[in-house]
Amino acid sequence: MNRLKKKNIWFVRMLAILLVVVILFPFYYVVLTSFKPGSSFYSGSVFPKQFTLDNYSSLINNSKFLLWVKNSTILGGFSALLTVVVTMFGGYAFSRLRFPGRKYGILFLMVLQMFPTSVAMVAYFKMLQIAGLLNTLTGIILIMGLGNAAFGTWIIRNYLNSIPTEIDEAAYIDGANYWQTFWKVLFPLMMPILATQFIMTFIGVYNEYMFSVILLFDPSKYPVGVGIKGFLASNYSVNWTVFCAAAVLGSLPIIILFLLLQKNITNGLTKGAVKS
Repeated sequence: MNRLKKKNIWFVRMLAILLVVVILFPFYYVVLTSFKPGSSFYSGSVFPKQFTLDNYSSLINNSKFLLWVKNSTILGGFSALLTVVVTMFGGYAFSRLRFPGRKYGILFLMVLQMFPTSVAMVAYFKMLQIAGLLNTLTGIILIMGLGNAAFGTWIIRNYLNSIPTEIDEAAYIDGANYWQTFWKVLFPLMMPILATQFIMTFIGVYNEYMFSVILLFDPSKYPVGVGIKGFLASNYSVNWTVFCAAAVLGSLPIIILFLLLQKNITNGLTKGAVKS
């Protein structure tokens, strides 16, 4: 029996190592390619024989890359913040308050979330045009921030359902009202799921392409995805080494944010996953 357990453990370890290699190899290859001379993505060896910083220099000096990264960070940060605020109160309402339509209201939100965003693209375009927010970062922030609110509300509602209501009742007995109970008791307990909601929304908006390419016309307002696409498309052939350099630098804000919030992400993803 012990031998069988050891074999199973080694099998799981080897499988985990294989998965890690498969997942990390593309990132490893992109990083190395960004330091290669020339413009080809493929070479005779996986490890380049020469290293150069020309690709990074060309990207920063010959394009508005830093501005595009700034725009993407603004879009991701404010959209994620808007989503967190809306879903925080929405999840609390569906979890703790009792009102008509509460049961089917959350299901209605989930049904709306299932429709592809491309279906509403014309409506979004017209709404922003009427509101005077077309070709603005504010318009994209409102669309992306509120567009992610339905699923986020459901997630936070499930998370709050995993927190015993006795905590609320104890606060009421001590004289706290709804607002005091929310801010001083439940809000600190919600930090893991709010951090998770923030980073997941940030990543989704930071990597967003379709809304930006349709609703933004000014190159100075492009996010990094649209900007790099236009920069590379301006040449007759794609410079893949510069593209890899853009991929490496463009991923840094997401990596930094993930490292800052990683302690809260695991708890936010696991707690409340089975209780609804």
